Amino acid sequence: MRYLKMFGLAAIAATALMAIAGAGSASATVLCSTTADPCPPGQDWPVGITLDWSIPAGGSILQTDTAGKVLNTCKESTVKWTMTKTGSSVETVTGVDEETTFGTCTFPTKTLKLANTEIHKIAGTSDGTVTADGVTEITINSPIFGSCIYGVPNGASIGEITEGNPATFHVNAVTQRLGGSGVCPATDKWTATYTLTSPVNTTLSVSNS
Repeated sequence: MRYLKMFGLAAIAATALMAIAGAGSASATVLCSTTADPCPPGQDWPVGITLDWSIPAGGSILQTDTAGKVLNTCKESTVKWTMTKTGSSVETVTGVDEETTFGTCTFPTKTLKLANTEIHKIAGTSDGTVTADGVTEITINSPIFGSCIYGVPNGASIGEITEGNPATFHVNAVTQRLGGSGVCPATDKWTATYTLTSPVNTTLSVSNS
């Protein structure tokens, strides 16, 4: 009986520790319309709002191989996310990817499949990391390699959001070849800086709830 009692106490203690650990690891991320931490009541961005990102004039998105050689360049690109979860102390901010477009590229580039995104606060800042929830597939048709299909793995980092009015989204993602010609590089890297173009005239800050 004593051993059963000790086992029961140990189980209770383990359960309590797991609950504490779970609470400590839960996301407290929200998007806030003011630079404050935690975000003041009523200032968090609601479900259904669409974040429209575009590469500003003079900018570009680069696709390079692992040695840094430029494989493709697009001078125009837009990304649209619609928020599906506003975030809280127990869930992260999530969004559905409505659109990702490319224009004025070295080689024809288009999106084949859209995934979703998650945003996590970077501790000690008003910025956040963006990770893939699912796999977005992009195809590049190059006369050198033929058709190459690339995607960011599920759960991998896509880049970071920097707080501001307007905020900026810095893409820095390593993609994997998912299909197409076998001579396409097995992995490559995409880099770009997008500016939030809608909603306008508002701060986007990644804050604690």
